[in-house]
Amino acid sequence: MENVTTLKAETRNQVGKKIARQLRRTGKIPAIIYGGDKESVPVSLLVDDIKSILRSGKKENTVLRIQRDKLNIDAMLKEVQYDYLSDNIIHVDLIRIDLEKPVIVDVPIKLEGEAVGVKVEDGVFDFNNREIKVKCLVTQIPDEVIFDVSELHIGQSVKAKELDIEEHVQLISNPNAVICSISVKGKMEEIVEEVAEEEEDAAEETEGETPADGEKQPDKGSEKVPGKGSGKGSEKGSEKGSGKGSGKGSGKGSGE
Repeated sequence: MENVTTLKAETRNQVGKKIARQLRRTGKIPAIIYGGDKESVPVSLLVDDIKSILRSGKKENTVLRIQRDKLNIDAMLKEVQYDYLSDNIIHVDLIRIDLEKPVIVDVPIKLEGEAVGVKVEDGVFDFNNREIKVKCLVTQIPDEVIFDVSELHIGQSVKAKELDIEEHVQLISNPNAVICSISVKGKMEEIVEEVAEEEEDAAEETEGETPADGEKQPDKGSEKVPGKGSGKGSEKGSEKGSGKGSGKGSGKGSGE
């Protein structure tokens, strides 16, 4: 089977903070495989294998064949959790997939060339959307979608429907979503100045206001400070309700 990466996994018979720490000290990380109307399976993986996948061209869209004991499970990365203090990978969620069924994934956009609107016309280039959502078989997910912006002039833009996508890949994103555009530099500067002036005027009006009779002035020291995230070593509990949620991504925190 093409475009499938094999990973060896070990079954985890025990879960918990202590077990997770022991695994990490040996170069492994706890992981959970779920989805497909089957029970969740706790396993451990080599952290270097996950790092290698994330450095590859497909990254999270890599199709994995998890070899556990005598069983093979086809899956993809659903979520990668990091330690917020060190950025070390501490837990991985994987979701079961069917190689014969299409999936919806996000694919990165790579722009090539230097736009004439910037190089010659001194315009401002804006990369609005760096990914598009597509639907295809898991073994046919493109690494990236490439577009050459060399002929793009001031006042022009590129929409999702103008990207060169292979026939077996269906565009799910809004076809009129703007991927990139070039605008006149002067207009951009005028907009920034207008916004700054409006903010200054609003600040002056606020400073000039006085509380109504009998109204208590707010205590400057009473403003609430947003709470910080949990400390190192806290558990996310990925294995409870792991089937919920459909978006892939990576999160910072800590996992079992």
